[in-house]
Amino acid sequence: MKQHTYKTIVILGGVFDPIHNGHISIYRAIQRKIHPNKFIVTPSKYPPLKNNLPIASSIDRYNMLKLAFNNFKNVEISKYEISKNNNDKSYTYITINHFKKIYPYSCLYFVVGSDRFNDFKQWKNYKQILNKCHLIVINRDQNKLTNNIENTVYIKIKPIQISSKQLRKIPDKKYLNPKVIKYIQSHHLYMEEQIKSLMSAHRFQHTLRVCKLAQELAKSINNKLIEKAYIASMYHDIAKEMLESQSRKLIKSYDKKRFPTFHTTHGLVSAIYAHKYLNINDKEILNAIKNHVIPNNKPTTLDMILYCADKLEPKRTKDDVKNRIAYIRLAKINLKQAFYKLLKETQQHYK
Repeated sequence: MKQHTYKTIVILGGVFDPIHNGHISIYRAIQRKIHPNKFIVTPSKYPPLKNNLPIASSIDRYNMLKLAFNNFKNVEISKYEISKNNNDKSYTYITINHFKKIYPYSCLYFVVGSDRFNDFKQWKNYKQILNKCHLIVINRDQNKLTNNIENTVYIKIKPIQISSKQLRKIPDKKYLNPKVIKYIQSHHLYMEEQIKSLMSAHRFQHTLRVCKLAQELAKSINNKLIEKAYIASMYHDIAKEMLESQSRKLIKSYDKKRFPTFHTTHGLVSAIYAHKYLNINDKEILNAIKNHVIPNNKPTTLDMILYCADKLEPKRTKDDVKNRIAYIRLAKINLKQAFYKLLKETQQHYK
């Protein structure tokens, strides 16, 4: 029977939040070492050795894995762990039992990092794992291995000098598949983590309020702009609390007539940062971010939405704007009129 055919199958588990080139290098190293017939990648739902839950959803992490391994013929991305209905943690012995039932006559290998290998005998039902598969130990950090387990394959690879957490904050093209980067951006993954890393809790709450109002205005004016209003408002102040020295590295020159003080350039710096580091490429969104402090002479609808939302968010006081509620009502009926009236009042306030 076909299922009796002897095969070598490697199982690589992990959170993959997100999948990056470090994971790909593990795949390539194993391919060179043992040439498996099948390579199964199984994202964890609730990893037992992690205190924090994954940031991206199970299906998003699965989809990113599909994109990253799209051109690898012998790779299967498994939904086994993420498709479980319960909230139980993803114990390795259960996963190994599952695949051993599917491939009873195959030689299974399970991939373990050197740090986890050293505490392997503390894993739940570790003997059951060893009875059904061999281990492949990946030593990226040249750790001293304290365990001695028979039939284990040891592979040394060059460590990747970045973590998944860092890649969530800045999706670096050097370490991520371009399709994965596009997926992260289009699905707004890790946006909150990115923003929180760039501002205080007070500034973040302001951002959320602006975002809520911007979407509310967009819904009243043009439904097609709701998503763009969301992205522009979430990123509009990411450079507001940046050190001036950091900001100046991003903008070496700027229009000093339009931006009379360096503080007023934070919209421009935010737009540059969003484009350079967060892969925001939509010009309409970038221009709205750039123009939200001092608008240009020909503002777009999105420009006006963001400007009004920023100036009219609920924590603004009468010292900021005289009649916030009236402005919001007017903006939903006649955005242009509300925008120019608000702009005039703001300009007079800062004279």
